[in-house]
Amino acid sequence: MANVANDAIAATYGGANLNEIFYEPVFRSDDIMRNYRVIPNVKHVMNVYTAAALTKIVEVYSTCSATSGATQFDISDKVITAGRCRVALEQCTDEFFGTFIEESYRNGADVMNIEGTQLADAIVNRAVKGIASDVVRLAWGGDVAGAVAGYAVFDGWMELMKAESVLEYTGVAPAAPTAGEAIGIIRKIFDEAPAALQQVAPSDKKIFVTPGIFNAYLANLEGSSADLAIVNQVDGMQRVMFRGVELVAMYEWATIVADTNPDVFQSAAGADLTQGICYCAVENLIIGSDVTDPSGSFKVFYDDLEEKMFFRGYFKLGVQYMYSSLVQWGLLV
Repeated sequence: MANVANDAIAATYGGANLNEIFYEPVFRSDDIMRNYRVIPNVKHVMNVYTAAALTKIVEVYSTCSATSGATQFDISDKVITAGRCRVALEQCTDEFFGTFIEESYRNGADVMNIEGTQLADAIVNRAVKGIASDVVRLAWGGDVAGAVAGYAVFDGWMELMKAESVLEYTGVAPAAPTAGEAIGIIRKIFDEAPAALQQVAPSDKKIFVTPGIFNAYLANLEGSSADLAIVNQVDGMQRVMFRGVELVAMYEWATIVADTNPDVFQSAAGADLTQGICYCAVENLIIGSDVTDPSGSFKVFYDDLEEKMFFRGYFKLGVQYMYSSLVQWGLLV
């Protein structure tokens, strides 16, 4: 296995160097614990039981009778299959021999052990953030039967929901939505969503949107009284709302759509599309794992025999959704 960090330093080794590594940001478009329901004790396969609604059971009373109503409801199940996930990285110190990074290495018998050095800190930083980003990407775009490398870990929500109804909104430029097209598709999905979803409290729902639709929607808020739709929280996080429901910009979707052309992003005419929305109840989207935070299931150790630093993470991960009545997809066509 090759080193996870490679020497691409262009500066010659000489003179003073700023003793700090600047990290390229790894953005997470959403918070796993806030936007989804996490079940932390799924070892491999878990059956989740669902009970359908029971309605139209109230009848007019006419006379005494032993007859019961014929209305029934089903208790059924859905299965969460948590795929076995692994993160395996390694690093040999000689990759950065002769560079300013070597100045931070240990002395003597431990010279090959990079624990506590800049290099080790950089690898751990990149690995933890990379795992967090991958969890969201796989949760939505995973496809066991797919041919794209990096996605065949387990079936994600896009694959699981591909048979669900998808509403289409005709726009002029779906690759680059305008403010009018963005507000148009959001209103359509909101207004035509299943009745059960409409009755869920706004704070318990999310509108997941592609970055193009999210940015175009912001144009509807700028310079108008609707600026109140942007709520600044105490922790400094900015939340964008539509009729009380938070919009979440899914930057991972752009990667998924470019990589895999998921079925749910295909129009009725069979065209591959790039701009879409998933309006859903938070409790309807389940992440099953054997750890609460997969990015925290990570260990670092040094092996004197190999003369390498190893980085390992092992966990189970899978997703499922519960009810068709609590989700609505929409595409900009």
